[in-house]
Amino acid sequence: MGRIDEDSIRRVLEATDIVDVVGSYLSLKRAGSRWKACCPFHNEKTPSFIVDPGRQNFKCFGCGEGGSAITFVMKMENLGFADTVRRLAEKAGITLVEEVYDAAEEKRRKARTALLVAHKKAAEFFHRLLLRSPKAAEARAYLNSRGYGADMAKRWQVGWAPDSSREFLAWARKEGLPDQVLIDSGLANRGERGDLYARFRDRLMFPINNVYGECVAFSGRILRPQENVGKYVNSPETSIFKKGDVVFALDRARGPMGKSGKALLCEGQLDVIACHEAGISFAVAPLGTAFTPEHARTLSRYASRIVVCFDADKAGMAAADRAFRELAPFGKDVYLVNLPEGDDPDSFMKREGKGAFSEMVEQARPFFEVRIERAKERGLLTDAAASAAFAREMTALLACMSDPVARDLATADVATRMRTTVNDLRSAVRTAGRRKGREQAQSADRAAAAAEVPQTQPPVRMDRAVAVLCELSLQNSRAQGLIVDRIEELLEPMRMLQGGGILKKILARLPSPDSPAAIQAFLESLPQPERDALNLLVLDPVPIPDVDRSVQEACSGIAKAALERHIASLMAELADPSTDAARRLELSKLSVDLKRLLGTM
Repeated sequence: MGRIDEDSIRRVLEATDIVDVVGSYLSLKRAGSRWKACCPFHNEKTPSFIVDPGRQNFKCFGCGEGGSAITFVMKMENLGFADTVRRLAEKAGITLVEEVYDAAEEKRRKARTALLVAHKKAAEFFHRLLLRSPKAAEARAYLNSRGYGADMAKRWQVGWAPDSSREFLAWARKEGLPDQVLIDSGLANRGERGDLYARFRDRLMFPINNVYGECVAFSGRILRPQENVGKYVNSPETSIFKKGDVVFALDRARGPMGKSGKALLCEGQLDVIACHEAGISFAVAPLGTAFTPEHARTLSRYASRIVVCFDADKAGMAAADRAFRELAPFGKDVYLVNLPEGDDPDSFMKREGKGAFSEMVEQARPFFEVRIERAKERGLLTDAAASAAFAREMTALLACMSDPVARDLATADVATRMRTTVNDLRSAVRTAGRRKGREQAQSADRAAAAAEVPQTQPPVRMDRAVAVLCELSLQNSRAQGLIVDRIEELLEPMRMLQGGGILKKILARLPSPDSPAAIQAFLESLPQPERDALNLLVLDPVPIPDVDRSVQEACSGIAKAALERHIASLMAELADPSTDAARRLELSKLSVDLKRLLGTM
């Protein structure tokens, strides 16, 4: 596969409503003919993120991010351009035209597809065994003991891996799955003698989906306690699965998260499933690893309030602290569900009922309030040494907060609850913040030394005369046609002025000003610096009282600007001491003639 042609991009954008796309991630509110929300790309409390259905684009007036539905999905999902267009095209039922065969890209795509197919087939195989196989009776009994039946298993495609590698491998070969694909997917390993064996045996199997609902990994749970055997075994990392990036159930929860503005962060898969089965559809969990910065970045795209529901024991508190440290830099409000010690969401709901747990989630309290309350219950604030150690922990957590107002309010609240002076705690937080800043700077220096970090290029600079012609060409069909008619007289000035290359592309491709999709498709086809330059202009289809006069004035303006630049270059050469006398005379005469011509324009 290669470059997706511009006409295909236009058709995808025409079939895609940007309000529907953004609305599946964010809670949009109507603002006249437009929609608004808090920007997912920077921290803000007052909405400055605007979605314009007329232009089929979005713009944040706080951080400057903007673009089409394609740009939005790319940024939200951290996808490449081609993969984003393909996903939107598939959703819209559009067949893409891709130009220029790219062998490396085609090889990568085929390898990825093979892994996705292997996981999809394996999920169906495991699920079929759980529902039908006599050998899976113990797995079904285990689910029933946890209060779950076949309906839940079907909704979540829960399965059972056979206890025999031979049975799994016989199925895989019948399905035509090559040994190398089984190894690359993590479904099988090769032993010391070269024989193949299944990674998952006699385990309850939970498919792990990416944000699009594609199965990319598995988590297998043992059915009975076994010595020196982990309760869960997860798939290894592969080209389609990075456990530090994947959030369990995000494919189901992202819509409810965007609409409610909340995410419920649990510890394990069964907790998340229990929450969803209880109607709490914005529950998610990290996958077999500590909460990572990428997890925080992902959740911050969809929710402004993160409600953490980890176990109330020491390990659970440490995990909650880790989640807070990663979430706080994104300016998110972090709350804690105050579960009784020894409970998790699943066990609490089975004892107290779904309604009681839902109420507890709704009544979740700010992070520091619950942390200090639990510290008091454990007696950490009665002993001077323990209290000092706990204060240092809270200080380090406060220093992670990026919002200065929220940080100061939280600092004052913590000081009051811990019965210490606000000024002393503020000073300690500032010291901790400086220490954290130095550590981050050192870490960044090390990262930069290890690998060259690509720098974002600034927008292409445009002379105002060129910008005016670009605006006219993209605002009005008649203006665009008049400018094309004068292309011959514009070619030379365009070569001399900044941004002339962009204007030349507009006049070569002629995107229809009457079609927002065509304009957005054209913008998406440009390099980022050129696209950013045009996004700074007014590209709305606007009524122009006198199109002919506007085009005439704009073309005269570009000719005048080019002449001024030519005169400036002559004067610079005249001022150069190395210019010989004959050339100086020639330059003087030419500059006089050009200035006289400029005076007549």
